[in-house]
Amino acid sequence: ESAWGSGNAFAFWALVVAACFTSFYSWRLIFLTFYGTERGDHHAHEHAHESPLTMTVPLGVLALGAILAGMIWYKPFFGDHDAMTKFFAMPHHEVAMTGDETADEAATGHGTEAAASATEGATTEGHGEAAAEAHGAGQAPQGAIFMSEASNTVLDDAHHAPVWVKVSPFVAMILGFLVAWIFYIRRPELPRIFAENQPILYRFLLNKWYFDEVYDAIFVRPARALGNFLWKKGDGAVIDGTINGVAMGFVPALTRIVNRAQSGYLFHYAFAMVIGIAILLVWMTLLGGAH
Repeated sequence: ESAWGSGNAFAFWALVVAACFTSFYSWRLIFLTFYGTERGDHHAHEHAHESPLTMTVPLGVLALGAILAGMIWYKPFFGDHDAMTKFFAMPHHEVAMTGDETADEAATGHGTEAAASATEGATTEGHGEAAAEAHGAGQAPQGAIFMSEASNTVLDDAHHAPVWVKVSPFVAMILGFLVAWIFYIRRPELPRIFAENQPILYRFLLNKWYFDEVYDAIFVRPARALGNFLWKKGDGAVIDGTINGVAMGFVPALTRIVNRAQSGYLFHYAFAMVIGIAILLVWMTLLGGAH
């Protein structure tokens, strides 16, 4: 109803077709599971058992909600027309009066309307601006979401949708049920005949519209290639290469350089001490002794 009220015919009919498809494959599942020849092996048939209560009770609650929730709890969830218009801050539409009511009101209210207009003209000139400021100052719209009546009438149009719009999902469900019944109960050879006559369409539907292949080509393979690149070049070459280069290249090279200074000759150590004392004296003279 909302899709029809939005004026988008494509969205409405797409939802109707989706309802028909959903009904078809749901009844197909039921017919293939509980009708026809048995497809399970002997071992599975002999060990069949009821599911435990931990699975049966949640499924029962979901089934109860799926069957009755929309019928019993429609208004508590969505509210009536007045509640919806109040929530969305949409002004109420005046209900058109019948011809007799209009004539009576025109006859009785014509005189008072002229007098009221004169009084209103004298009153609103002095107080109109002040009243408007007092009404609008610091006051938010009356609903949680403000929707312009002039530009958005989807909710109101949905509430006044024609009968054929409301019954179209039910008709789509019946159509899907009948097609599934014909294909898998009445004439179970039809799927094989269609598969032989339309092999391209059959493969297209058998592969689920190739959504898995498209998803794999667009998302899975690029993500896997990026992951392999970051793993080999980023983690392997940069991170592990840096750590291994420092641990296995720089440190051993520094060790070899320092190892050469440990020659075992006494004059080498004496010369190193003299160099160290000279460096210390220069440092103390330039940085410490000058001040």
